[in-house]
Amino acid sequence: MTHRFFLDTEFDTQTVQLEGSEAHHLLNVMRHKVGDVVQLFDGKGKLAEAEIVSHSRKSVELQILKTTQEPNINRHEVILATAVPKGDRFRFLVEKATELGVDRLVPLRTEHSVVDPRENKLDKLRQTVVSAAKQCGRNRLMLLEDSIDWPSFLDQFSEKNALWVAHPAGITARLALEQTVEPASKNIVLAVGPEGGFSDSEIEQAVSRSANLVSLGATILRTETAALAMATLFGLTGS
Repeated sequence: MTHRFFLDTEFDTQTVQLEGSEAHHLLNVMRHKVGDVVQLFDGKGKLAEAEIVSHSRKSVELQILKTTQEPNINRHEVILATAVPKGDRFRFLVEKATELGVDRLVPLRTEHSVVDPRENKLDKLRQTVVSAAKQCGRNRLMLLEDSIDWPSFLDQFSEKNALWVAHPAGITARLALEQTVEPASKNIVLAVGPEGGFSDSEIEQAVSRSANLVSLGATILRTETAALAMATLFGLTGS
């Protein structure tokens, strides 16, 4: 199995430099040597095979052998907007959403939210996105947005998108999936509230913006469980 490493730069030169945490991972964790061939991906769909030609303690020089570019498929994005669960559960959510192919993840601030992630935490979680993409073979990184409050989220994402909000009063997931045959240009936006749920006023705001309500069943789900269930159900329609 060829190991994968993330390089946030264009592969348009004969040689490239891998530095920082990715160089540490290559040298000290995977223990690669000069002459080994690895894969590099840029997070935007480009993949390269590259040979290690030299290294120092903190930097690796690689020669690009060949590159491939994933085609831009004309399909809608799957955007997952979710309140932030406590502790390490949000990291788990970010990791699994990446594996499931979510295009963008938007942390929500709602009336019942108890966590508002600061920028330094989001930066660490963006590294989780990279790690998950390396593991699952994904060449386009999921975009982890800055947190946003509910009214601003509706202003930004309700128009020209198919917005589905998880709520016990909604239609069943089966019926919802039957209604998601949308034009390729129309993104699917999935919204999940905190464990206290969206407030009545927040649901009213969403419905007034033509949001659709979908029920995920009779049991009470944790935020990360509901978010991943939504990503699995609706994300598969965009595959």
